[in-house]
Amino acid sequence: MASPRNMLLAALTKALVLSGLCVGYPSLLNGLHERLINARDIAPSYDYIVVGGGQSGLVIGSRLSEDTSSTVLVVEYGYLDNNPSVLEPSSAVQYPSGDLYNLTSIANQGVYAAAVVGGGSTINGMMFNRGAAEDYDNWEALNNPGWGWDGILPYFKKSTTFTPPDEAVAKDFNITWDIDAAWGTDGPIHASYPSFYWPGAKIQLQAFKDIGIPYLNEGAAGEGSGVYWNPDAMTADKRQRSYARTGYYDPATSRTNFNLLTGYRVNEVEFDSNLHATGVTLQVRGGANGEGVTTVKANKEIILCAGWLHTPQVLQRSGVGPKAILDAAQVPVLVDLPGVGANFQDHAVAQMSYQYTTDVNPNPRGVRTNQTFQQWSNEQWLDRKGPRSIGVGNTLACVGLPHVDPTGYQAIVAKIKAQTAEYLPEIYTDVTKKGWLAQRDILAKNFAGNKSGVIEIPFSGQGNAAMSLEKPLSRGSVTLQPGDKYAEPALDYHLLANPADVDIMVSVFKFARTWYAAQTELTPQEQSPGASVTTDEALAKAIQQGMGPSTAHGCCTAAMMPRDIGGVVASDLTVYGVTGLSVGDISMMPLIPATHTCSTVYALAEKAADLIKARHK
Repeated sequence: MASPRNMLLAALTKALVLSGLCVGYPSLLNGLHERLINARDIAPSYDYIVVGGGQSGLVIGSRLSEDTSSTVLVVEYGYLDNNPSVLEPSSAVQYPSGDLYNLTSIANQGVYAAAVVGGGSTINGMMFNRGAAEDYDNWEALNNPGWGWDGILPYFKKSTTFTPPDEAVAKDFNITWDIDAAWGTDGPIHASYPSFYWPGAKIQLQAFKDIGIPYLNEGAAGEGSGVYWNPDAMTADKRQRSYARTGYYDPATSRTNFNLLTGYRVNEVEFDSNLHATGVTLQVRGGANGEGVTTVKANKEIILCAGWLHTPQVLQRSGVGPKAILDAAQVPVLVDLPGVGANFQDHAVAQMSYQYTTDVNPNPRGVRTNQTFQQWSNEQWLDRKGPRSIGVGNTLACVGLPHVDPTGYQAIVAKIKAQTAEYLPEIYTDVTKKGWLAQRDILAKNFAGNKSGVIEIPFSGQGNAAMSLEKPLSRGSVTLQPGDKYAEPALDYHLLANPADVDIMVSVFKFARTWYAAQTELTPQEQSPGASVTTDEALAKAIQQGMGPSTAHGCCTAAMMPRDIGGVVASDLTVYGVTGLSVGDISMMPLIPATHTCSTVYALAEKAADLIKARHK
């Protein structure tokens, strides 16, 4: 059943659409037919073919087409979503089913994967934070020179235009920032803040301070464990979603060298006898096998941006992947690359629920129960202000393990260091196990300090808390279906397979209780899992029964690491064993950063575009 807040936001979105408030949405309503090509208009060849018109695909396609002497084709399975509601803050929690792939994992768990132009930036929660410097230094430590914090920070800046919060709001809620240290001022994606916050968020933030969690002046400047305010991917003037389509695609639609083809699936990458990528085969969406297939050639390079779910699938269908998986699907093996589809990571999430018996006013419940407050809220929104400018929220704690469990973290770290690869999926080979062992050593160092977080707790004045496991040790897989390589891939989250993940979450539940107990002004009473659930064993059972596998941050299935430890791409993002083919999306991450992944994807795609341009100069 939908939460009351979600029901409210759905009603507000519907009211907006029905009221006809479409002013300020010209990019969604005008000239769309002139911007797209159909199958009849596809040229025989392009200099660059970008597979996937999601978030990273639009960034890379737009940047490559800045060179008007180069032709660029972006192929996207989904379509443009022209509903004005996609730009509303309420869209941060309401995802149209038509913009998602319809599939489940092996454990019959729902999967959130975007099937729409703009990809995950179209249907995410709009929270626009970053990991700590250590999260990206971890990438570089896996033998990826240039991919540490210092190497990627310029691209975080390049992709953004930052606008500080309203002066009165900043003063009231003590919101701080440092534009020079962290932000750009003329990038395609806008980062800004709502005009209103629930006063309960101040109490919750102070409670984190009271239990010893540092307040971070600027959560996007690479600082470590702490609590901070973060902006949304939202324009400051109209408070509308800022995403890959409006930031990168719409401004580039007048370029005659830049084509977008929607409603088509890329079946395979084609290679010549020297294993050089020469083109792709395309099939119309919904077509039967062999129906509506065409081939387009690439003169310079093919860039896979089909996401964590489909980039490994396209590679595997093309004969690049684990030999055992390809043999089972009867795909001829061109390159035995065990890491394709392995190393799958996401931020799993558990819930705790409290009731505030002495809540402050106004509070989120007032939107549902207080007609006077509802009327005021609606009047404020006419000027794009007030509670309806809030998406998911803008305050969060990303906390290191020693801050979470000062007395028990060393035992957890020791257990992790002693592990071999016994908790990985059976399909992992000796090569991919080596990769996990290298990651284990890096993560163990992270867990022993407070330079980055292992848990994220967003909060916005409500009693419910979502606690996201930011550095999982469990690993999943994405593989072809043996009986039909064109079916959606077999997806296994392998949720909580590593017992250290459960140990960390048990410590997190105890930590969250300490945090709630510090919110004395609100008089919190625990509803779930319940105050009677006290032992480690009982908490572990509640976590295992209730934890969700995903916060739609899937990644790492075509990892940037050395080939001999399960890597799929080198530090220049070219695929091992072939030429003319690279990966430019979230699947190239070797380790998931402790953050919502949206802003990181913009940065890595911007860097990918520069790498591609440099090798074809």
